[in-house]
Amino acid sequence: MLASLVVSGVAALGACQPAETTKPGTNVPAASPITSPMQAASPAASPVLDGKTVGKADTLVGTWPGVEGTSLKVEKKGEKYEIEIKNLDGSSKYEGTAKGDVIEFSRNGKTETIKAATAEETGMKWLKREKNCVVITKGSEGYCRN
Repeated sequence: MLASLVVSGVAALGACQPAETTKPGTNVPAASPITSPMQAASPAASPVLDGKTVGKADTLVGTWPGVEGTSLKVEKKGEKYEIEIKNLDGSSKYEGTAKGDVIEFSRNGKTETIKAATAEETGMKWLKREKNCVVITKGSEGYCRN
């Protein structure tokens, strides 16, 4: 009697498992729903510019004019960024690193970021009609270019 219970239990468990199927005309098992390529998560690809993969922070590279002769210049140097900030007092250079879609750098012992912004997000009334901007410090360090 115990043997017939075990056989019945095994048969019942087997009925709960999906049967392995093969693709028509092959001896290759069909993909199960769990391993379907449609369900596999894949990371989003980084943007490609001139045949090279670039991160989102790379869109901040270039010269960004500010008000009253100020400017921000961002250059990519390998995996790092060279940042030059010109203001009325002169020019200062810093080394930055990409952190997602911003560039971080240290200035006077404080971590600063350069990020894409709308004219309103710069907090600078002189830039309110501009479309393509970046900001470091809202209200005093915003730069826009055409």
